Amino acid sequence: MRFSPFIILASAATFLGPSCETGSRGWGRSHLAHGWAKSSYRLPLHESVRFKREARAARQNGNREVCGAILRRSGDDGTLELVFTDNESRHAHSYELSPRSVKQVRDIAQARKARIIGAFHSHPTSDATPGNNDLTHAGVHSLILIHSVPTGRTRMWQVVMRDGAKKAREIQLDVIGRRLQGPSPLVPSPGRSLPEGETLYDLRAR
Repeated sequence: MRFSPFIILASAATFLGPSCETGSRGWGRSHLAHGWAKSSYRLPLHESVRFKREARAARQNGNREVCGAILRRSGDDGTLELVFTDNESRHAHSYELSPRSVKQVRDIAQARKARIIGAFHSHPTSDATPGNNDLTHAGVHSLILIHSVPTGRTRMWQVVMRDGAKKAREIQLDVIGRRLQGPSPLVPSPGRSLPEGETLYDLRAR
């Protein structure tokens, strides 16, 4: 299996995103301070729906994965923002970011006065729990958001150190917002904007 790690450096943290079933050539370490994470987070409905829909489409395209970064703005209520990026890996059950995508994610976080606090990806054929390689490549205290296509579940995990080894501690994830009538909230129709303060981030094919 080909190795396909990527590293995103934020101003106060190192964001690490592994593939779910690959190894590593070497990774940095998270500089997120212990205790920064909340016990629960909120994911807007349009983000949740989009994540699930695109994960299903990626599975149909040869068991590929969708992936990206998780942002959290300073002083908010724990609402997360997802930055979707191109998966540069040519292999099933893996993902990889290009240096260009890494830079774009960092620029978005800086513009939004947000922190990169973790990674998200899909599991085309397995459940929504981190695999050994997910933990090996993730920064301590960072978050991992996983959607499982076969189970339909999306779960959030924090990487912690226990007895000298990385473990995954599940974090409560609440999906917020109402399903809108009419056109899908994933792609606003002309002249129609998302709720104030909400932005769709997609760095793919740019």
